Amino acid sequence: MTANGENRPNGGGSALVPHVADGAAISFVRFAPEPPYDERLIFWEGRDLETAAAFRLLRQRLIDKGDPRIVLCTSANRGEGKTTLAANLALAFAELGKHRVLLIETSFRNAAVGEVFGFKPPAGFAGQLARHRAQPGAPWVVVQIANSPLFILAAEPRCCPKCAAVLAEEAKFCGMCGGEADPAGAGAIDAVTFSKAIRQFRESFDYLVVDAPPVLAGGDVNLIQDSADAIVFAARRGRSAARSLRRAIEQVAPAPVVAVALIDD
Repeated sequence: MTANGENRPNGGGSALVPHVADGAAISFVRFAPEPPYDERLIFWEGRDLETAAAFRLLRQRLIDKGDPRIVLCTSANRGEGKTTLAANLALAFAELGKHRVLLIETSFRNAAVGEVFGFKPPAGFAGQLARHRAQPGAPWVVVQIANSPLFILAAEPRCCPKCAAVLAEEAKFCGMCGGEADPAGAGAIDAVTFSKAIRQFRESFDYLVVDAPPVLAGGDVNLIQDSADAIVFAARRGRSAARSLRRAIEQVAPAPVVAVALIDD
């Protein structure tokens, strides 16, 4: 279940309301989610105090291990909980109330962060990166969750070029209009533009939490890992293979992998 918003096809909920920060290179769009919340948002569901406590413990351990300000969340393979990890770690940092936290989605081929929080990105991160290659001074469009210190740069979902229906990652044809999907889908992330963006965001936010693609699905993580201070892996209880996790950690070496978070179904 996800929160419903006026910008979503099924209607209802709270609309995205634009607000431009004076003198800043960031335009804020406020969104106030309403229940029922996506079950992956452990803090908002409030039904699993033990799991929420585990994310708070992870937050404290990161602070104790040098307090990395740019944390990249990934997994070995798809479906192992990296987005759940990134979203709740960002919420855990924002919960402190004294830090501005930016959650950035770089899984362009399988966007999920907007769905998790219940909104369609007013400007997807992939498109904004492409624009900033040609216009480095253009303002970034960032969603602020209500009046909290949590901000989100979500990637746009893969859509049909004819009817704009959201497509599954591996879909070859649109289920709505039957049109042929773009076989290339979203391209690989531009590492140089991403690095410049991270440096700019670091001036405006205290913590950056990056929801990155799975390591073994391709080389996208290797393109952006140098921008991170620390890497945290998600592993799914009863599903993730230790061998795959070891391979993934070896692939990002010598990047600082500081923790492995075990995600329950």
